[in-house]
Amino acid sequence: MAQQESAAARGRGRPRAGEELDTGPLLMAALDAFAETGYDGTSVRALSRRLGISHALFTARFGSKEQLWYAAMEHALAPAEQVWKEAAESPESDDLETLRQGIIRQVLFAAAHPQVARIMNHEGAVDSPRIRFVVDRFINPLRPGVERLLDRLVAAGRIRPLPYATLHYLVTNGGCGQFTLPVKTRLLGADLPATPAELREHAETVADILLTGITVKPE
Repeated sequence: MAQQESAAARGRGRPRAGEELDTGPLLMAALDAFAETGYDGTSVRALSRRLGISHALFTARFGSKEQLWYAAMEHALAPAEQVWKEAAESPESDDLETLRQGIIRQVLFAAAHPQVARIMNHEGAVDSPRIRFVVDRFINPLRPGVERLLDRLVAAGRIRPLPYATLHYLVTNGGCGQFTLPVKTRLLGADLPATPAELREHAETVADILLTGITVKPE
């Protein structure tokens, strides 16, 4: 108990003397802050207060608000990058099932990290180095693998031609919207999926509805 109180008194991520700064919780707290108020609406002072560290420690570790933004997005997206790559380049024998699993994984990621989509909603409306960083660092490198998958399915007569951007927005904005907009979701009378089983069911429903819409039925 005393240890918990001592940690609370030090603040989120603030190290004991001689300890390294634990940046993981700080980066997640930064994601929360940028998701709530956007980059321009978030001050260094507010970030320092929210992260529970001094302005001097903030500057020493992260340098600037902009550098913290990049670090926070890298922290959230880098672990998922390999998952997305595996989905796009899966050795599954059935390409349609590979696409289905990729959609499911994206929805589950959005449920675990709703801050990312909220931040992208802030950033995606105005051109800036930040939105270009996300697109160039994470989206564009994965895009060719997804497009090859779609091309194979079209060539095999299994799906109708589908622009990459259309699929991207149907999944990230449509299938993941409940997690990005929880207040609106509740006002519509819906409950957010809460358990792993409910999340999985929602993700599979999204994938199945999307695939039903683009699958070419045999004549």
